[in-house]
Amino acid sequence: MKVLNKTYVAKEISVNKLYRLVSNISADNFISFSDDEIPSGGMGSTKALHITTRCKGYTLPGVLIDNGSALNVLPLSTLNRLPIDSSHMKTMQNIVRAFDGTERKVMGRIEVPLQIGPNTYEVDFLVMDITTSYNYLLGRPWIHSVGAVPSSLHQKLKLVMEGRLITINAEEDIIASVTSSAPYIENDDEVIECSFRSLEFVNATFIIEGGRVPMPRISEATRVSLQLTVGNGALPGRGLGKYLHGRVEVPVLANKQDHFGLGYRPDAK
Repeated sequence: MKVLNKTYVAKEISVNKLYRLVSNISADNFISFSDDEIPSGGMGSTKALHITTRCKGYTLPGVLIDNGSALNVLPLSTLNRLPIDSSHMKTMQNIVRAFDGTERKVMGRIEVPLQIGPNTYEVDFLVMDITTSYNYLLGRPWIHSVGAVPSSLHQKLKLVMEGRLITINAEEDIIASVTSSAPYIENDDEVIECSFRSLEFVNATFIIEGGRVPMPRISEATRVSLQLTVGNGALPGRGLGKYLHGRVEVPVLANKQDHFGLGYRPDAK
């Protein structure tokens, strides 16, 4: 009642809209979703949540919000089309794995200013040379840092900013006029939608800035065995043996069905 006494409310307002109105006004650090926010056909939909953002005057649709991903990912193709100096990118030695087991190297890390809703965020991205159906991916690092709550069912992204509830609706099909003042960067609709999602690090070695990056190397036992093998005259592509006549290919184990073999004593029969 305190909220309603201070707010103009139309007499013909429905109960559901009244509930939403009160929720929005008293949204201090409180985020909720209601059934009437579900779009038509939403209960049977499998659509991911994509929003539209801006970066230095460029409009970027097809931005995937994925709370299943442990990384914020910026494809190299998108970075090359943005007015951003890629020389500021910091090199990395990490390997990233997608949910389907696909692994790719990370080219580097870069901060990009993105306008999402009414606010601009400096988002820390990992740059990867991959082909995706999205312009870039915002994962848990950004979602958790701003306290956002995405819902693919409701096709909305909500967050509280300075005591105000901000609701960002999923992008809809629009006709964009490409001009020099407001360039529009389209995403590739022909790429499989689920490509490179739910990403995580395969190796998570922490390296202090300025520290030496450890390079992969063979073990000491492997090095000594290779040294002895080559030292005794072994040649690449030739088999072991006095005359290098041994097998080169890996032996294939045959399926054995009978009982004859080690530990078995045959009788006269």
